[in-house]
Amino acid sequence: MAAALAFALAATVLLWAQRAWRATRRAQRFRRRFPADVEGVVIGAQARTYVGDPHRALLLIHGYNDSPASLDDMARAIHASGWTVRLPLLPGHGRSLEAWDAWRGEEAVAAVRAEYAALRARHGTVVVGGLSMGGALATWVAAEADVDGLLLFAPMLFVPRPMQVAVSTARMWSLVTQHVSGGGARSLWDPEAQRRSISYGCSTRRSLEALEYVAEGVIPRLGFVHAPTLVCQSRQDNRLPEDQSRRAIARIGAADKTVHWVEGAGHVLTMDFGWPALAATVVAWLEARWPAAPAGRVSGAR
Repeated sequence: MAAALAFALAATVLLWAQRAWRATRRAQRFRRRFPADVEGVVIGAQARTYVGDPHRALLLIHGYNDSPASLDDMARAIHASGWTVRLPLLPGHGRSLEAWDAWRGEEAVAAVRAEYAALRARHGTVVVGGLSMGGALATWVAAEADVDGLLLFAPMLFVPRPMQVAVSTARMWSLVTQHVSGGGARSLWDPEAQRRSISYGCSTRRSLEALEYVAEGVIPRLGFVHAPTLVCQSRQDNRLPEDQSRRAIARIGAADKTVHWVEGAGHVLTMDFGWPALAATVVAWLEARWPAAPAGRVSGAR
């Protein structure tokens, strides 16, 4: 009996040591690939603002395991039409694997609320939007605030079945490994876009729980969205099944609701194949509802 207990204890210690070693190695590889600035933010993942029309502003929120870089092409195209576009960096993202395992869904919601309030204080028209989890966060704010419009790219407006399984089994697999791969390569079909993507490439138990908090929290709020809404969704989305997306989109309460289906792109359709055509669709939708004032425009980024 004593020998069996000793063996079990030794095996447990070895398993835990291997888990810690693998986590350390992954963190080191991430730091080598994505060096950070003096504030600990990965270079290229920093928040940014493209300053344009002082009357019209768009808040764009990046997705889970992502950064503002995934929205940069889209933001520049919208900014070229005159809009001020703000791309914040969410808590836990674009920093380190240690930070990735520490953020909470409540922090992400609070951060987006604060970003919206700051834009609302300076601009007459404020549209909120986002990609994937960022779309869920934008919808959350749109349901409780006076946003003028809602722009969604592959929004996570429900809890996908694979995520349900991952979260429900997390306490078991997290005993063996701290990080599980996320299959991000299938979210971007364009190899060049994959190269430019800034992502941890994995999930942890706590990061998945934070994602679940956001996805579950937005579900009962969908009917309270009344601002004009544009939803852009890929038919080949590897993370959000079309049937579940259609049901969730149908629950959005906006009377002015447009759904634009994209072919030939993955989940991160804002930087994947065909994104320029998608940007033209988005700009046309925005300009039809909130055209520029006759006064001159100010351009640039800060």
